[in-house]
Amino acid sequence: MPRDAADPLLLTPGPVSVSRTTRAAMMTDRPSGDVEFQADLAFARAYLAALTGDPAGYAVIPVQGSATYANEAVVASLVPPGGVLLIHSNGVYGDRLVEICAHLGVPHRVVRTAPFTPPDEALFEAALRDDPAITHIMLVHCETSTGVLNPLEDVAALCRARGVGLIVDAVASYGAVPIEAGRLGLHAITVSSNKCMEGVPGIGWVIVQRAVLEAAKGRNRSLSLDLWDQHDHMERTGLFRFTPPTHVLAAFAQACREHEAEGGVPARLARYQRNWRRLVEGMRQMGFVAVVPDEHASPIVATFRFPEHPGFSFQALFEGMKRRGFIIFPGRLALANTFRIGCMGAVREDDIGEAMAAVAEVMAEMGITAFGRSEAVPA
Repeated sequence: MPRDAADPLLLTPGPVSVSRTTRAAMMTDRPSGDVEFQADLAFARAYLAALTGDPAGYAVIPVQGSATYANEAVVASLVPPGGVLLIHSNGVYGDRLVEICAHLGVPHRVVRTAPFTPPDEALFEAALRDDPAITHIMLVHCETSTGVLNPLEDVAALCRARGVGLIVDAVASYGAVPIEAGRLGLHAITVSSNKCMEGVPGIGWVIVQRAVLEAAKGRNRSLSLDLWDQHDHMERTGLFRFTPPTHVLAAFAQACREHEAEGGVPARLARYQRNWRRLVEGMRQMGFVAVVPDEHASPIVATFRFPEHPGFSFQALFEGMKRRGFIIFPGRLALANTFRIGCMGAVREDDIGEAMAAVAEVMAEMGITAFGRSEAVPA
């Protein structure tokens, strides 16, 4: 049966498709102070803390807005006066952290690797050696502009050894890729309500060591993005300081229940890995080339090169997929002549199989039935 184009499946880096039960949680209008809302908020905070492996050691703070709001809040709150933040970038979201620091006036240094290339520990060691003023490192765990998974274990070990705080943008990985924050000694993690947690967009979450948060009291010059003040108010009242996205929070609490029922991080990772494998193998069988080497690829999103074929048009591919009930991503990328297809959200392996059949149909409509690696855009 053809998929309903009026209710498409999002195969994008975010927002992602969510379950019907998560959508249904938004159908009731509730005030922000009622018992059900407070119970949902408390449950969601406790559930995210439990995923760190050290729930007593971490505070969980929601920030109204996208995960970029959470990233800005954490930079503004946790980097102390006189501190310097070292940022790694190999894509759009690493560059966004640089942009946040520039707007906030936070002293920072940047180390870069080529798109699709994760950094190694030596890169950070050299940066710390060259600038002893660096107090924190911030790393994008999954760079969704490409799908590359940047290393975490080695960077965390280096930070512990050197007494440097590590902040992790886990916006696109938390909930599907294991992050044992307590064992790794992470100062803070930023998370999206959407992406791997499979809620709807609208809340960014900051998970921060309690001692680190306490040291941030009075540091943030922003009222709405002050993590210490938001947490303090929430601990005292069980409520947000300002009007919360009540429908989004209800959906997120339901998404957390479904995450738990699925089997938590291991089960979600396994499902996304099956999705990714079906996707990459299916695209390769048609002749597409995946840009990120398999050993560095996340199971979150995959990037493919345009085939160098005179009949190919990404816009035609996008529109043909949309007519068949699938949305792929035509947006800004770290490398020209590439596109992304997401593997996360309420998506199963069979959905990916249907999407591959749709890609083949659209390619045939363009008059492209075969192309090979030799036709791919060179790296």
